[in-house]
Amino acid sequence: MKILGVSGSNRKNGNSYLLLKEMFRDVSSIETKIVQIADLQIKSCELCFDLCAQKPYECTIEDDFKLLFEEMKSADGIVIACPFYFYVPSKFQAFLERMSCLDYFTEEKHGKQFSSFSGKCCLLVVVSASGSSFNAFQILHFLQEFALMLHMKPIMTDMWPYIGFSAKSGGIDKGAILKEQETIRKGREFLKSLVSEINSAA
Repeated sequence: MKILGVSGSNRKNGNSYLLLKEMFRDVSSIETKIVQIADLQIKSCELCFDLCAQKPYECTIEDDFKLLFEEMKSADGIVIACPFYFYVPSKFQAFLERMSCLDYFTEEKHGKQFSSFSGKCCLLVVVSASGSSFNAFQILHFLQEFALMLHMKPIMTDMWPYIGFSAKSGGIDKGAILKEQETIRKGREFLKSLVSEINSAA
């Protein structure tokens, strides 16, 4: 089994990344990998409707988009951790737009059965200083819509709004989240739920 963590933060090694790293420490028997958006060059969708309208999941823009796409495609499960900005960070937003566009044209031309992500389990995480579920709700809902558009299966949690995990970092400084042991404990708990869901679907 392979679990991929995607840190949607524009800040390298920030609290979203550190939370993923701490969550993955608890599943050493499973292959894990973290990709940071901060390490990638991701350009915005140009709405060219060119290659993506002709070939499944192909884009004319030459950057690191394909790298993350292939990592997501090969994973059995995905954890998306995104910091609370005004909605999502700009580079991560660009990736989501590109993925949505490619998936739309793939489904339109080949049908949803061609989707590389159909039924793939995922855990959605929003990281903020306060961990407020109210603040995180809109972002979790946005990420849920993205996941469902790709026919992925977001796992439910026991915390409102139940469609993901609102994680408290305790501050905006790098490393602040490492002091939030309850956040890390809950993250590991939800990761185990993701693993269990993947095993059940196998």
